[in-house]
Amino acid sequence: MEKKIQKTVIGVYFMGVAIMMYYFQNEYIDVGLQITFRHAFALILFGSAVLLFLYRPNIARGVTVFKDACIYSLPLVVIITVSMFIWFVGMADTAVISRGLSSSLVYTNMLSMALGAGALLYIFGEKAVWYNLVAILTANLVIIATVIAQNGIGTYVSEFITLIVTFADVTGEVIVQAEIHELAFCLGAYLVYMLYKPKKSILFLILLVLNLFCFLSAFKRIAIIALVIALAFGYLLKFIARFSQKTAFGLLLFFSFCLVILLLAYVGIIKMGAFELLEEAGINTSGRVGVYHAVDEFYQFDPAFLGNGIGFLTYQLNTFMYMGVASVHNDFLQHFIDLGFWGYIIWLVTMIFARVLYFGKKGNLDNAIITFILMVYLIVVSATDNTMNYPLLTCVLAMLMMGNSFAENVRTCEYKIFGYVSPENAEESRSLL
Repeated sequence: MEKKIQKTVIGVYFMGVAIMMYYFQNEYIDVGLQITFRHAFALILFGSAVLLFLYRPNIARGVTVFKDACIYSLPLVVIITVSMFIWFVGMADTAVISRGLSSSLVYTNMLSMALGAGALLYIFGEKAVWYNLVAILTANLVIIATVIAQNGIGTYVSEFITLIVTFADVTGEVIVQAEIHELAFCLGAYLVYMLYKPKKSILFLILLVLNLFCFLSAFKRIAIIALVIALAFGYLLKFIARFSQKTAFGLLLFFSFCLVILLLAYVGIIKMGAFELLEEAGINTSGRVGVYHAVDEFYQFDPAFLGNGIGFLTYQLNTFMYMGVASVHNDFLQHFIDLGFWGYIIWLVTMIFARVLYFGKKGNLDNAIITFILMVYLIVVSATDNTMNYPLLTCVLAMLMMGNSFAENVRTCEYKIFGYVSPENAEESRSLL
């Protein structure tokens, strides 16, 4: 009985911290550096899990979580390593280096968010995938409930219907208050996962309906497009896998290679003025032409282009406001300008290939496909926005990639280390849903 109470208290504590991580969007702690609440809460999750590990270690879970988080965070290693080389060659000032490191290690630290997701997996096991979704939905529903309480449910419902019917062409003054971009992209990633891998349970259906409600309340058109494209790839690969898993895995690697080439070409066509041609053809690019023209002087689409180091473009735009532009709204162009031609390619390889190969290791095609379609989702939403700068989305993607088949991976790890599977990890195969 005492053990059960202790387990419940620990579970409530970790869920409480997770909810606060998703709820506090703009608040930060000023300790010389501005550390966002969400980053701080991710570190609290990780630190708390470490303390519990020291008190009562589950070696297999701990090793699996830490290894998965490190592999997931390989792009951060590339960013830091390439930037250090650029700074060394260019003899950059200490202030420039400090600014770059703070942007990638303090504000958008991929590793700390992955470890935060890993902490939940360590505590709850594979069920953490769904507990994490409950935390997101709780935070989002509290925000929506606050908006409704202040403005009335009738106004909210009316504007919600208008938002859906007009496909976000008309956004009311009330519902826009519930438009939390970062949470919308997080929920979109969960929709990719849930619609690719549905479950026959009432609880799953409830979570899906709540997810759709919160997701549509924010209504990011690019997220809906990304959702459709990601699922199209997922369903295609799943269909092919029914006949030949080897063919499906080979096609998956081919698609991954094509993504790297496509994202390199994407920067090239921007440099060649493709968006100017779109504007001339009468297509509204939402001011992208002016943005890309403002940053044109900072890069060349050439193998000899070494880059400027991480954080360079953000600093230039925020400090000098070139042509009134404060953000490039294109994660791939931004990383190309910061990391250079070859650094950008290496970064893409670790973002796509390394993750697909690692999480799909030992022929786990289901994991490989889920990892790939989540990367497709991220790539589409990042092509017109700075979505990769959203730490909470980083945490969600880490959770879904690490959490799928987590119980099986833990048992494999434990058997490899000790030659047996403990009762605790053997029972972990039972799903929350």
